[in-house]
Amino acid sequence: MRIGYLIDTNKGDYDQPLPGREDASSALDAMIEEGILAEQAGFHSIQVPDRHGRTESYFGTPLNLLLILARETEKVALGAYCLVNTLYHPMHIAEQCAIIDNISKGRLYMTWGRGYHAGYWGQFGIPEERLLGRFLDSIKLIDRAMRSKGERFDWNSDFYQVRDGLLSPNCYQQPRFPFWGGGQLPAAIERSGSYAEAWTCDQFPILPEVWHQQAGAYRVRAEEHNKKPFIVLMRDGWTANSFEQAAKEFGDHYVSEMRFYCEQGILAHHPDLDSPEKITTETAREHIVMGSPAQCRERLEWFHEELGVDYFTIRFRMVTGPSFEETRDQILRFGEEVVQPLHKKYPAIDHPAIPMACRW
Repeated sequence: MRIGYLIDTNKGDYDQPLPGREDASSALDAMIEEGILAEQAGFHSIQVPDRHGRTESYFGTPLNLLLILARETEKVALGAYCLVNTLYHPMHIAEQCAIIDNISKGRLYMTWGRGYHAGYWGQFGIPEERLLGRFLDSIKLIDRAMRSKGERFDWNSDFYQVRDGLLSPNCYQQPRFPFWGGGQLPAAIERSGSYAEAWTCDQFPILPEVWHQQAGAYRVRAEEHNKKPFIVLMRDGWTANSFEQAAKEFGDHYVSEMRFYCEQGILAHHPDLDSPEKITTETAREHIVMGSPAQCRERLEWFHEELGVDYFTIRFRMVTGPSFEETRDQILRFGEEVVQPLHKKYPAIDHPAIPMACRW
């Protein structure tokens, strides 16, 4: 078991006024600092989302922040969670990732996602037809570029064209860095087993019977492609002296976020949390890693032992907060009292989903 930290690149409130330059500059600095601090606190990786065209979103593509952190960190794994492939030409992704991988000396992995936010495609004028085909073609082209070994190549598909292309420099990791698959719906979950070294699941509530069915389908598909299954689970979390104190410090932010997603229809699958008024810190308790350090460790171990989760992504800060100052304190405390004890208890992960330089 290993635990990574996700830097939320949102801040403020949904549809807030356009950030001023001082706000933008200080927020960007604070997000970079979170990544540096997470390494110091013992987290195994730093992960960055992909967000565009909204006033609460500050960093845009995760490739910006990952490039900075490749220089500012020394041992943590670095990855997107996730990159929306359909927004970019695959050769742009391949070039940027190769640079990040080289600067970090082989600590990069990337989670690929098709995307779900129509506003993102509108931001870049991307057609919304045949997005799955565009997504899968992007992954194939990125993989082709990274395996080209300095040889020029052509690519001509319904979605992308490359004439006499060359990836230079190539990746530090050979033949490429690990691919993680993003998927929340059954077909996408199962598909991760065919093109990626891992399946990642977002922070939304889990029904164990549904989980076992979907995770089982992913494992079967991975094994059919001669891959060893590897499951990554994102959770929101907060540690304090008790669950009640953690709920007081963090609960309103979590509830506000989950109610937003509920209004988008994303929680319709869960009968106990399928309307905003049902969502409280108490009703969602089993889906959050929140409480005393012992309670947080116990919850993570439950996910690991009962659901077969291999890796965790933890997020502390959301759109409305907590503040950067509170989040920095939380990174240090959660790292010392939850992450480090669990990392000592469980052996390092030796799996193709983890960059070789980060198998500690």
